[in-house]
Amino acid sequence: MIVPNPAVLRQAVDRYLALADEGDMAVDVPLQNAAYTLCVLTGTRTVEEAMTAVRLLDSRSAVPGFSHRRQTFSASSGEHAPEDRELVS
Repeated sequence: MIVPNPAVLRQAVDRYLALADEGDMAVDVPLQNAAYTLCVLTGTRTVEEAMTAVRLLDSRSAVPGFSHRRQTFSASSGEHAPEDRELVS
């Protein structure tokens, strides 16, 4: 399995979470782009799968420092929670 650069993956997760927290329609395209980047980096098809992959990498100590961000992602709620978003081709 190819493991993404931890710094690049951390930056992609931070960008996605920051955009997802805004909940503004104006960030829809940048949010989809950030989700796509996460999926490409982790070799997954959905944000939920990507975050699961990030957690797996974190548990293997490949990406230190994600424990706080992981809680932020899991605590998200609302009509369109980030973990429910899927990429559109």
